[in-house]
Amino acid sequence: METGIIGLPLSGKTTIFNALTGLSAETSSYSGGKKQLNISEVTVPDERVDKLTELFKPKKKIYATLLVKDIPVAFDTQRGILPSSLGEIRNSDTITIVLRAFEDRSIPHPLGEVNPARDFDKIIESLIFSDYEVVEKRLSRLQREGKKNDREYHILEKIRNKLESGEVAGPDFLNDDELKVISGFRFLTIKPLLVVANLGEDKIELKELKDKTSELGLSLFPIRGEIEMEISQLPPEDQKDFLSDLGIEEPALKRFLREVYKTLNLISFFTVGEDEVRAWSITRGSTAQKAAGRIHTDLEKGFIRAEVIRWDELLELGGIHEAKKAGKVSVEGKEYIVRDGDVIVVRFNI
Repeated sequence: METGIIGLPLSGKTTIFNALTGLSAETSSYSGGKKQLNISEVTVPDERVDKLTELFKPKKKIYATLLVKDIPVAFDTQRGILPSSLGEIRNSDTITIVLRAFEDRSIPHPLGEVNPARDFDKIIESLIFSDYEVVEKRLSRLQREGKKNDREYHILEKIRNKLESGEVAGPDFLNDDELKVISGFRFLTIKPLLVVANLGEDKIELKELKDKTSELGLSLFPIRGEIEMEISQLPPEDQKDFLSDLGIEEPALKRFLREVYKTLNLISFFTVGEDEVRAWSITRGSTAQKAAGRIHTDLEKGFIRAEVIRWDELLELGGIHEAKKAGKVSVEGKEYIVRDGDVIVVRFNI
């Protein structure tokens, strides 16, 4: 699971990256405008992992993780994103768009005045244009090869029509079968989008931006980038007081992770034992067989059944053996829909 952070120059996307990860990657203000890819894997805090670890006392406890990439983005002279930037963005599960919503005379905005709604339009337009180029090239090739009746052609035509209307497709535009057919293209406009308003001390009007994101069904996530970056680099015991002074209950990362899980429609299930207690992220609505594949492909291929119990019931009963005696462990087949908080033991045969 990964998110790629993008934004216009001097929008503060590296500052947001630092605020989320607690790192101190050089921002454009201090690096002389040099651009580099910054990467960090952050853990997803989950008290259920902690409590299950207390019960099983395993050798390791492993939280779910999110790979955060601060991607250097270069725009071409037309409307798209240069190919040098596209690879990392296309590899991301979700795209986080950082918009500048702070005034700072020492950091001039590349487009003149600070206007996050205009910047949002520009980035969305760039995503659309970059995908449109890919669609047009592929459709032309399929046409030359006499494949206008192929399923791929019709799906790409459907995407092209959407892009021509000036709209992103979004993750729900195509069904699962259609997504499989065009998965190799890794279209930007089909990925889930997160929108971050990078705030400063002076308030910037966000109503127009809120209206635009709302029209697309996107949530707007405000972060006071500079100060939350500084707080994230303090010892955990000191962070709470500083956040409280700002009227903020939780660090930026925890708030952001909630948005990621909501946007990607993710839940967590758990595996437990003497070796490790581990959280796994999976899309809501996934089957037990798909969950097994998240652990290891062999488990999905050789899936026989899953033994399932709720994490809180397992805690209350004191272990798998005790839960089985109490009749709280259910035996489920491959089509069982995994729930958030399920503890799963996969039985398989290769």
